[in-house]
Amino acid sequence: MTAMPQGPWAAPPSPRWSAGRVVALVLGILLLVPALGVLAGGGVLLWADTAGRNSDGYLVSPIDTFTSPGYALATDHVDLSTGADWLPISATLGDARLRVTATPGTDVFVGIAPVGDASAYLDGVGRTVVRDFGTGSSNEVVVPGHAPAAAPGSQDIWAAQASGPGTQTLTWTPSEGNWTLVVMNADGSANVAVKASIGATVPALTGLAWGVLIGGLVLTVIAVLIIVLAVRRRPAVPSGPAYGYPYAPTSSGPAPAGAPQPWIPPSPVDRTTAADATPDSARTTPPRDPSA
Repeated sequence: MTAMPQGPWAAPPSPRWSAGRVVALVLGILLLVPALGVLAGGGVLLWADTAGRNSDGYLVSPIDTFTSPGYALATDHVDLSTGADWLPISATLGDARLRVTATPGTDVFVGIAPVGDASAYLDGVGRTVVRDFGTGSSNEVVVPGHAPAAAPGSQDIWAAQASGPGTQTLTWTPSEGNWTLVVMNADGSANVAVKASIGATVPALTGLAWGVLIGGLVLTVIAVLIIVLAVRRRPAVPSGPAYGYPYAPTSSGPAPAGAPQPWIPPSPVDRTTAADATPDSARTTPPRDPSA
């Protein structure tokens, strides 16, 4: 029995990009971009929570200079609300601290009051409204008017206040509501000029930073895994006569280099025609004569 000749060995065809692989690759890239952004944001928050605090544990804004030709510096209304009844403002912002330094020889007053009470006291008073206080941007609006009816320290509208010469520090535990921060000369005179910075302990920042960082890390791992699975080449399954099994040698010559060469059982031999099946006359005994 002769072996069936096979065609020459050829390399398996390279797999093509299917529609599913293309879609998976695009989704992985689209997910990776925001995932890296979230991861970077978590790193920035974590850095601010550790390296950005001062020795007292406050996150403090840069020191800015504020001036007003009128009688007061007032912030735009500050709306403090977490949007969740179970999460108080004090747990989110912690304690707030405002430090104000007046010009030499001038006593300064700083206080915080509900918007309604502060607006009633400053009604018609010449002042400068400072927007985006603590962000470093100079967005101020001058409101013309007259002098206040009384010095600010004589009012009972303030939730927290401090006054005196030099640097004054106001510490306040925030609560929900609309608030206005007011800085004036202690005697209520015009031409207010101070250097100020604001800070807060923000105890919720630690959990927020780690949450954002872990979320960004998980999204990044998922995106990379999708991209790797889409790009990875899967081995092709051989098919056709060129990849048949078992492999048999060709009619002549050795198998091409690199072709698989599994073990092939020997072909059966016809014993009636084999060379070692020919009778040997020297060893063959002549048949016995039955008549003897």
